[in-house]
Amino acid sequence: MKNDLEDIITEVLECYFEDGQWRVEAKESGVNNTTRFVYTPMGTFVLRIYDNHEDMNKIMYESTVLQQLQRVKLSYRVPKPLSTLKGSPYVVTVSGKIAVVFEYIEGERANMTDLHHVAAIGRAMGELTDALSKIQLDIDAAYEPYYELYEVHPLVTKERLDTWMKEMSDGPLHNEIHLLSSGIDRLLNDIPALCRLPVQLTHSDIVAGNVLVDGDEISGVLDFEFVTPDLRAMDAAVFLCELVRHEDENSWSLVESFILGYGQAARLNGDEIEALPQLILLRSMVLCIHFLGRHWDGLDEEQDVNRYLVQLSQVYTWLEQNQERLLELCKKQWG
Repeated sequence: MKNDLEDIITEVLECYFEDGQWRVEAKESGVNNTTRFVYTPMGTFVLRIYDNHEDMNKIMYESTVLQQLQRVKLSYRVPKPLSTLKGSPYVVTVSGKIAVVFEYIEGERANMTDLHHVAAIGRAMGELTDALSKIQLDIDAAYEPYYELYEVHPLVTKERLDTWMKEMSDGPLHNEIHLLSSGIDRLLNDIPALCRLPVQLTHSDIVAGNVLVDGDEISGVLDFEFVTPDLRAMDAAVFLCELVRHEDENSWSLVESFILGYGQAARLNGDEIEALPQLILLRSMVLCIHFLGRHWDGLDEEQDVNRYLVQLSQVYTWLEQNQERLLELCKKQWG
């Protein structure tokens, strides 16, 4: 397997660099794709091999958004794809894998337990929300909105998910399965109301691991793989969910810092704020479904799915205890 991956990496890099003078290093990266840092006489680059899909439309959509964002004045950088020697923004390997090389962005991964980092992420997200609202594309979106639960992963159809939840309902995670099932039912009933909320391009996966910092300032926002038109409030809900589902005794202070930071650069209207608790739960449910699909696809272990189910329960509990406080603060800062 290692040799196969090394062969793929070599095949890809030969499409970008003529002389073969490079050094490849694996560092901390996300869970969805294979990422390598590439050191060459031309500079440092980041190689991404897409493991989630082999869909050219998704690559082209991400690339088009990133090209447009290069023209927008942001206080930080976003990924810039490097062209191959033949002028293409991507490579398709002999094995069918799709890969892209990006320019390197200086910085370290943001720390989700650092109040300064979390506030800065809020401001950066507000900036990006404004920038993405001005981008108009003439190509079809590659991903569906978050609330289209049966489009999250191609292997997770309604029938197969219902069967799996029924099989799991008598197991040790029966409470978590009940929360997932009832949450899906409630969401499906509320979709007409959610569809009346403002829609625009969203990043869809702003988490601390996809944000780079230099000191207390954001130097880059990464990983636009899932960028798509969705509810404007969804990006804020995604990050709030991240803060909530990672248990931390300082969780409320982190939530407060994010809300204050976001409010310095963007606003959500009253209906969006009221919908936030449901959108936070939606993010947690989508994570369960996404990683269930990856498990069925042989990319993740069953224990990974179980972990996200447990975190869904934690999100429910946190919202039961803090929902009113959350809405009050959002209305004060964003209203």
